[in-house]
Amino acid sequence: MGRIVVVTDSSAGIPLELAQKLDLEIVPIGIQINQQFYREGVDLDKGQFYAQLDSAQSISTSQPSPGDFLEVYRQVAKRAQEIISIHVTSKGSGTVSVATLAASESELPVTVVDSETAGMAQGFIALAAAQAAQLGRSREEILEIIERARKQTAVFVAVPTLKYLEKSGRISSAKRMIASILSIKPILGVKDGIVDVVEKARSYPRALQRLITLVEENFPLERPQLAIMHSGAYQEALELKAKVEEHLDCTKVFLAEMGASLAVHGGQGMLGIAAYWGKDLQI
Repeated sequence: MGRIVVVTDSSAGIPLELAQKLDLEIVPIGIQINQQFYREGVDLDKGQFYAQLDSAQSISTSQPSPGDFLEVYRQVAKRAQEIISIHVTSKGSGTVSVATLAASESELPVTVVDSETAGMAQGFIALAAAQAAQLGRSREEILEIIERARKQTAVFVAVPTLKYLEKSGRISSAKRMIASILSIKPILGVKDGIVDVVEKARSYPRALQRLITLVEENFPLERPQLAIMHSGAYQEALELKAKVEEHLDCTKVFLAEMGASLAVHGGQGMLGIAAYWGKDLQI
């Protein structure tokens, strides 16, 4: 069997050094600002994105184009004989559908996989698959690892303001007003492939504390690997990391900046935790 390379998309927010270490290729998510289209991390860096997030009349994210996928697949073809392409949940994005279309035109065999999750939960699945590929595992073995990892990951994100959820059409202005008066801060998670509100807290500090207890409740008998996710809030992420390390018994904790597909709905300052408690990934 020829060598396999794993591909994912930038919505996962995987730290660049980890992607490079495990030879993981990343297709950029699209960002449209005032009718101008950009590719995340290619035409628009994080600083430029946040600088325009407030001032833009319209801003949204979209799945990569078939051409973006084919360009990455062509680059991979120089060093591999097969591709496994793992992407953000199909219940919230058309990325899986576009990857499937591009796969039909690829010169290499491509297996497209729906991660059924988002953020660094998707990232952990892709990293586990990429590490298995580096170790020379077969396609069937890697797909088994992906299936296990889907059941061994979780992600929770605290949203400090509802302004961007209203701007992106996720909530009405009336709901935002009521929630703001009551100081309600939502916590987003993924259930059955759908990103939705899983908890509500009466202040942002309480929401951050609840992130920690949610991980603890979901993995009471495990020592997970954790990614502290943030949207342009590095210092705050370091503080959350310190609290997590104080309260939870983990094998590894690292920082990961959220992709624009999450940040566009919560703005700068979001914090979250993605957890993985499987044995197929050692980083």
